[in-house]
Amino acid sequence: MRRNRTAIVACLVLAMGTSRLAAVELDDILRALLDQALTVSITARVVESGRVTVQSYDLTRVTISGRAVRLRLEGGNLIIVAEFTPYEADDGILLVAEGQILLRTPDDEEVKYMTSLRSIPLAIGERVVFYPLGRATFDLDADNDHSDRLNIELEVEVTPYQPAPG
Repeated sequence: MRRNRTAIVACLVLAMGTSRLAAVELDDILRALLDQALTVSITARVVESGRVTVQSYDLTRVTISGRAVRLRLEGGNLIIVAEFTPYEADDGILLVAEGQILLRTPDDEEVKYMTSLRSIPLAIGERVVFYPLGRATFDLDADNDHSDRLNIELEVEVTPYQPAPG
């Protein structure tokens, strides 16, 4: 009986020591990941006639090199999916920007599908504007014959992750 009790106590001590060791290792791993983490800030704007911002949306996500940040915009007859994948390089960031666009006609008879893929070298903190529809303006509101010409701008900035104070 005494031998069983000693074995149980030894197992508990060993388990407690292992869990503390695992917690320390896990904390070190998380700290190392946060040291390498990047913040991707995206400002999506719907621009009318190339000048006036009709609507805007801000998105900020924390990621690591090689992991994409995804943005999905839906409105009326338009769906835009954009993925931005930052890769750390010796001289800054290589940002891979992928856009997918689905544009339906009002009667749902036709769907246009367009894609784009760009690799953009950036300095840390440099901003870049990505046009998933291209630089030309489009009549995105196919239900309204009197609508102005619109376009989508996605402004992207990649910076090192800074934890919130406190």
